[in-house]
Amino acid sequence: NLHYLDVMSIFNHILSGRIHIMKWILITSLVLSVVFDAVLVVLNNLAARQPLPENVRDVYDEEEYQKFIRYRNDNKKLGTIKKTFEVAISLIFLISDLYAAVYQVLPGNEVSKTMLMLLVFEAISCVVSIPFEYYNTFVIEEKYGMNKSTRKTFFTDIIKQFIIGIIVTGVLLALAMFLFVQFGNLGILFAVFVIAFLVILVNLFSMKLMKIFNKFTPLEEGELRDSLQELCDKYGMQVKAISIMDASKRTTRANAFCAGIGNKKDISLDDNLVERYTTKQIVAVFAHEFAHAKFKHMPKQMLINILQIALYVMIVGVILNFPQLFTAFGFKTINYYFALILFGMIAWPITAVVGLILNYFSRKCEYEADAFSAKEGYGAELISALKQLSKDSLSNLNPHPVIVALEYSHPTISQRATAIEQVNKLGTVDDK
Repeated sequence: NLHYLDVMSIFNHILSGRIHIMKWILITSLVLSVVFDAVLVVLNNLAARQPLPENVRDVYDEEEYQKFIRYRNDNKKLGTIKKTFEVAISLIFLISDLYAAVYQVLPGNEVSKTMLMLLVFEAISCVVSIPFEYYNTFVIEEKYGMNKSTRKTFFTDIIKQFIIGIIVTGVLLALAMFLFVQFGNLGILFAVFVIAFLVILVNLFSMKLMKIFNKFTPLEEGELRDSLQELCDKYGMQVKAISIMDASKRTTRANAFCAGIGNKKDISLDDNLVERYTTKQIVAVFAHEFAHAKFKHMPKQMLINILQIALYVMIVGVILNFPQLFTAFGFKTINYYFALILFGMIAWPITAVVGLILNYFSRKCEYEADAFSAKEGYGAELISALKQLSKDSLSNLNPHPVIVALEYSHPTISQRATAIEQVNKLGTVDDK
């Protein structure tokens, strides 16, 4: 029986004489991930040529449907250009060993150099993405009437997201370095427990995090507030606050959610939802969100996310056991930031399979939440609200089934409408 470390040693010995080949195998893997994404785009294009499902043909009239097609095509072109540009930059960085070159010239010890490396390359990634995000927001979204963001809000959001991202990633990287140095491979397990704790904290303080980006104001007394409170009281759900979020400062899209772990919930409604939808439609949408809390979908999702993160951390841990993967790209030893780059190159088939499983579970939860809203007597209103939400977002009503399986956390509007109608007739829900 071979010990785990003996197996690692054997693989390291095999890789030692094939460093140059390994480099091009990894780069080929990255290219294959791009090809995989391109195949998905082709599948969606094929699905777009098929007739719309009968039960959603009333979402768009002919003029609106042509508007959706133009919107989809504009987004597809921008996405293709962005992806091509990002992959080209990644290939240049990888082939030229630029990650290692930058690391070598940075000052300080291993920890400070890794943190500076994180800052440099995440800043490059952010700067590269800004023109595409700007064009999407102020050209495409503006052209089709969905952008409400000002340039000040746009750039403020980018700065906030960058700072938060750097802090979170930096803390996790520093933690990983400490645990791996102190405890070796056992430190990977410790890292999983620490990250699980952080995931729970994020969920506990999700509203506080959202308040960094949005303003929340109390919902006024009236029929809508009474209806929401009545539903909560009916099932013993305690409400900390019912608020309206200023989504309209960025977009015309609308949503609602319940936040918080346990029986006390913060309820939030987008101002777009409150201003443009009927009271019954809003209550129908809220009943759906309320069901996620009632059926404890959030804790279940949180547990699944922790298991997902645990898997990814263990894969990164395996990568850290193969210094040849790093020396193939110019490093003298393992590098914790570059381990994340290698993860993206190596593990994309695994992440695709994990996404397949997670999205299946998520869609099951969505069906269950829809069924609850329908059983509360809001089935027709929920269908009409979903159709309006799709219309407002210029959503794709006929995505390819493979795309739905791999990428959609929600069923299609047609699938949801069919399931809700079945609940209205039979009191059951079919998740197919």
